[in-house]
Amino acid sequence: MKATHTLQLKRLLISTVLLSALAGCGQSGPLYLPEPQTEQNQPQNTAQPATTAEQAKAQQSQEQ
Repeated sequence: MKATHTLQLKRLLISTVLLSALAGCGQSGPLYLPEPQTEQNQPQNTAQPATTAEQAKAQQSQEQ
């Protein structure tokens, strides 16, 4: 009789541990891949900085 209770207690303990481990597994958070973020910090209408060649041409035209 005592062996039956011990066996049942062991089974209950093992199944409780296994179920607890399974419940704790997995990824938390949203279950989808997030979309890539677009660059939102840059203004859309910005002038491109002048290259050194353009700067040299501008200086030559100003000197003449």
